[in-house]
Amino acid sequence: MPAPGVVGLFCQSAPMAVTLLATTARRGLGLSTFLSAGHRADVSGNDLMQYWQDDPATQVVCLYLESIGNPRKFSRIARRLASVKPVVVVTAGRSGHVVPPGHAVRSTQAPRRTLEEMLRQSGVIRAENTHHMIDIAQLLAHQPLPAGRRVGVLASSASLAALVAEAAVSADLVVSHTDFVSEDASAERVAEAVEAVYAPDACDVVVVVQVPTVRPRRADVSQAVARAAARTGRTTVASMLGLHGLPDELSAPDPHAPQDGAAPATSRVPAYSTPEDAVAALGAVVRYARWRETDHGAPVRPAGVDTVRARALVERALAGSPETDLEPEAAAELLACYGVRVWPARRVRTADEAVAAAHEIGWPVALKSTAAALRHRADLGGVRLVIADEAELRADVEQMRASLAAVVPSAADAPFEVQAMADAGVACVVRSTEDPLFGPVVSFGLAGDAVDLLDDVAYGVPPLTDVDVAAMVRSVRAAPRLFGYMGAPAVATAALEDVLARVSVLADDLPEVRSLELHPVVVSEHGAAVLSARVRLGDAQRADALRRALPG
Repeated sequence: MPAPGVVGLFCQSAPMAVTLLATTARRGLGLSTFLSAGHRADVSGNDLMQYWQDDPATQVVCLYLESIGNPRKFSRIARRLASVKPVVVVTAGRSGHVVPPGHAVRSTQAPRRTLEEMLRQSGVIRAENTHHMIDIAQLLAHQPLPAGRRVGVLASSASLAALVAEAAVSADLVVSHTDFVSEDASAERVAEAVEAVYAPDACDVVVVVQVPTVRPRRADVSQAVARAAARTGRTTVASMLGLHGLPDELSAPDPHAPQDGAAPATSRVPAYSTPEDAVAALGAVVRYARWRETDHGAPVRPAGVDTVRARALVERALAGSPETDLEPEAAAELLACYGVRVWPARRVRTADEAVAAAHEIGWPVALKSTAAALRHRADLGGVRLVIADEAELRADVEQMRASLAAVVPSAADAPFEVQAMADAGVACVVRSTEDPLFGPVVSFGLAGDAVDLLDDVAYGVPPLTDVDVAAMVRSVRAAPRLFGYMGAPAVATAALEDVLARVSVLADDLPEVRSLELHPVVVSEHGAAVLSARVRLGDAQRADALRRALPG
């Protein structure tokens, strides 16, 4: 049987369970609960997380998952649990969509990054493999959460200290103190170095590395570090030759533990095979501690939402048909139920119709091809902007028809759209899709090459908070263009976030919306203009009921 401890471990694989039990025994890591769930015929990881939420014996949660059968429910439960107890997750492969024989798992078309974003939103610690998961677990189980990301490095040589410092920087830590104690250092020098790295305000976390090359490893260093870590409560990891897991040599009485007449509690510094393992575990825990201290915002609830009318429109559109593409007017009407205004566009075929539409809309106008391959391709002549008068518009209609037919022959018969000119700004793309596994998935990017060629896209799995929405806008690599890049005016990101929030609520409310695309959303200094919308509806297939149901 596993030794008693504070780590709850769920494993969705019998062979991996054998390995994990052997690993925890070898390292001396105690468990509060262990479950090998196989194909989850009766008990799932979601069930165990709900149990661990209120289990006082479990302080750290670890899950090895071959697949996530209900990601939406997982994200809600994990986010609630991670706010009070760390949750460490390993998924089989990078996608987490492995389907072993005998398992019932819904298929998915969502990009792999959807899973990563869902886990990030949930606040779980994503481990690279089971070895990394146990590395993190032994740190969380036996050391306090870090107070910050300033790291102090104490090594057995100057070169080793420099290598550890570089690894710390790569793990997004800030090196604030480095020192080394040579193999032949005096006891006074050891005490001085340990005292310096644990001095008040010297750092927030400590990495100690001792790899002697000539003499045997000195136990006085490990014992001094263990006592200092226990005394100061400063998060500490170690990599010392011959020590691994939770050895007695790196333990000391914990003066901060409650004294109830029993033997004093013991503080243990976890030991790792390599300095890189120690720093990787420490970096993961520091990021989690920062997430836990961060304000995650409140669920977005935009004003002016008419869910009842939206539901009626969807049911009417799907009457007698399992799926349909909404006409532009119907798509605009549906979006209006969620406070998203789509700028009207007049579809025309001749120059006379275009001029009449422009007089109705008001000059200046934009002229766009409706051919699927050209509707957003200004570089191929599919869009003409700031057309100021009738003569220019007539000339543009004729020139576009001739030039576009040479590029895409089918464009010769495609109608045009005439639309009022929006203020100059940054063109963005907001999309949502209904995935069989993840449910609604919302995405955001800056229109053009950033999305089409570089896949510079942020994903979110509703329900989202205001902080989630703001993070999506800022997480794409092209985001600086929204905030005054190279002298350009900063745009109204609040208006953009409002559009994104409303789309996320629509997608969450209406599982019949198979796909939605707002392209482009032009964001200027004064607001966000949604110039085009496409909506595809289909019968609802979301399997996300609150009731626990077995697959099949």
